[in-house]
Amino acid sequence: MSSHLIDFTFRGLMATSCVKELQASGLLRMPLASSEEKRDQDLFAPVTERIRNSSLQMQRYYRLLYVFENLVRDLIMTKFKEVDGEEWFDKRANTDMKRKVLKRKEDEQKNKWHVGRNEHPIYYLDFGDLGLIIQNHWSEFKDFFENQTWVLSRIQESELTRNVIAHTNVLPVDEGERLERHLRDWLKQIG
Repeated sequence: MSSHLIDFTFRGLMATSCVKELQASGLLRMPLASSEEKRDQDLFAPVTERIRNSSLQMQRYYRLLYVFENLVRDLIMTKFKEVDGEEWFDKRANTDMKRKVLKRKEDEQKNKWHVGRNEHPIYYLDFGDLGLIIQNHWSEFKDFFENQTWVLSRIQESELTRNVIAHTNVLPVDEGERLERHLRDWLKQIG
């Protein structure tokens, strides 16, 4: 093989590798990027690579958390609607939870320009409050779970992870894996 051909092939491989690396780091657009992806790439171009890469990692963890927390909410809402009807929250939430909802709704009213949460009161509660609702009304949930400790441990541990995510810190990989395990366990358990 001629040295020119070897040189040409080597340069082609190097260029391909560099293009892939620049695309992965967000400095170069992917050829078939959607308009939203192009907008994000333009927006994030001046941001450091460390922050861009961390945001991609955290994006997945947020999705895991979002799915897990909302599965818990849906389970609670579905069960209590069956038993108590649409007004189940008034019957099942404790006084502290009702106060929290009222305070958060009042705070939202002060900033009418900003979109609020979902209308249902359960969306104003913290993740840990959902575990308390299940614990306080265990008779309604015991058919789904073997014991309360299992439920509470997964929600409490995931709430710690939630706080890291919600305050835009980078979550260590092992904590992200724990969150994924909790979500997988929950999905298997509630079928």
